[in-house]
Amino acid sequence: MTVTMLTEEHPQAREGCVYFILDDWCLVEAKGKDTFSFLQSQTTNDVLNLAIGAGLSNALVDRKARLLCNFSLHKTSDTTALVLVETHQRDTLINQLEEYHFREDLAWNTETPFNFLVALQGPKSPVVLENLTASVAGLHTTHDIFSANIGGIETWVICKNLTGEEGYILACTADRKEDLLQALHQAGKSVGIAPIHSETRETLRIEAGIPIYGRDMDKNHILPETGLEHTSVSYHKGCYIGQEVIARIKTYGSPAFALMGIILEDGELPAMDATIKIKTKKIGVVKSSVYSPSLGKVIALAYLQKDFRSPDRTYEVTLNDAPTTITTCLLPFYQTAGKTARAKQLHQQALAQFKKEENLDSPIALLREAIALDPKYAPGYEALGVMLSKQNKLEEAIALMKRLAEIDPQEIMAHTNLSIYYMQQGRIEDAEMEKGEATAIQFEKLVEENQAKKAREKQASQNKEEQERQVEMFHKVLEIDAVDQVANFGLGSIYLDTGKYEEALGPLKTVVEHYRDHSAAYLVLGKTLEKLSRKEEAAEVYKKGIEAASKKGDLMPLRDMQTRLNQILHSGS
Repeated sequence: MTVTMLTEEHPQAREGCVYFILDDWCLVEAKGKDTFSFLQSQTTNDVLNLAIGAGLSNALVDRKARLLCNFSLHKTSDTTALVLVETHQRDTLINQLEEYHFREDLAWNTETPFNFLVALQGPKSPVVLENLTASVAGLHTTHDIFSANIGGIETWVICKNLTGEEGYILACTADRKEDLLQALHQAGKSVGIAPIHSETRETLRIEAGIPIYGRDMDKNHILPETGLEHTSVSYHKGCYIGQEVIARIKTYGSPAFALMGIILEDGELPAMDATIKIKTKKIGVVKSSVYSPSLGKVIALAYLQKDFRSPDRTYEVTLNDAPTTITTCLLPFYQTAGKTARAKQLHQQALAQFKKEENLDSPIALLREAIALDPKYAPGYEALGVMLSKQNKLEEAIALMKRLAEIDPQEIMAHTNLSIYYMQQGRIEDAEMEKGEATAIQFEKLVEENQAKKAREKQASQNKEEQERQVEMFHKVLEIDAVDQVANFGLGSIYLDTGKYEEALGPLKTVVEHYRDHSAAYLVLGKTLEKLSRKEEAAEVYKKGIEAASKKGDLMPLRDMQTRLNQILHSGS
């Protein structure tokens, strides 16, 4: 693929909508009354509590927690699931599970008729899917599965992100693949849908920080090294093969090496499996790499030793003995804007055009796109309804408000506008009915808000009593042991929550001085210093906390501290 192709395809994927055929993936059907109970006992995630139409990421490991394969599972009935897996992993998955399959009622079907898969990806993919299926695509969540009739083509739709953006996988029978692709083109005309090459797909994948089996991870890696524990592991389900090792790593620390991102400064793509060294010390191994148009630099997935996993750290290293400079980075490299943020941006663009132009077609198109991206974005409906009414398209404006009322029955604006549009049509009785509905909802909300206020006040009173009890208990513990970890952290956290910032400093500093791997204590101490307007000190605390969290593998406090540190640094304080 030429650079020109990447230059054209990459922004289309990041700003619009693209598709590519998934000839390296397949669907496998698991069916039988024991399907979910059996898989619950063998796989890493909690499949037993899945609702019909829902799904999840999952994995299979051996007794030492080494990764055997990863996949996603989607529940289509009480006794049936579809497994979406890379084709080269399919036989391993089934053979491994069959080793432990004895009397359970479960059968595998690798010849499911829905064997043509195409990925529809990009922030505007919900618009295309809605055009295809006439359903509100944006209301579905990751891994959901539903059936759709697309121009007479029976199709499974799976909500799955393969590029870091909104995305879906469409599956139909092979004999209808040309019809499905033609339907895709037709439905995507308004957003300029386009196919992309495999090289662009790979670039998007790596920017999104999505590892693939056989390249970025394999049976030589224990699952916690790969980052999959954040999406593919339940720590609350019953026993499964490899659970003990995974749970022990979470409880007592982090793996010596774990997958992270690195940014290379010299612009050269590193060799696959290149050894990363500082002087003679091996600190990591490079996996997938690519030039990133989003960052304007070469990026790579790499396994890094835990002492070098703090993000935004720059190191002078060698890659297979060739000197270079790398900067560590949390995955994903590329952060997409949320669908609500994109809808709001489109709404603002539409309003700006509305003020400048008499022709409403362009702002109306933008607003249609906004509510397709985020079906619960009420301001978009309101603006679109106003513009349609100005074009005297009252029936369409009414249909729009009815749709909003179906999506959110408690949306007052939907019924208020319906009342206005019915009145314009002379439908007085319907207008009064909708006005009454809006009034009733408003009254209900006032009652609910009043009840919620009373509940909050009661809860606040109970919390205060409980906090006072805990403070007294913590002080008694500290009289016995002045550096007790739990008592100091608990005391500091309560003082922060109750606005006693100066009093919080002492116990929190005690924790980070005596327990240097306590990630949450750094976070709470940093927040306290920010409340006291001591931002430079807070930044230093966050830097130390990020390093501690990186070594321990505490992803949530790490990300929170990284975000807060960036805000401090960018504010110039």
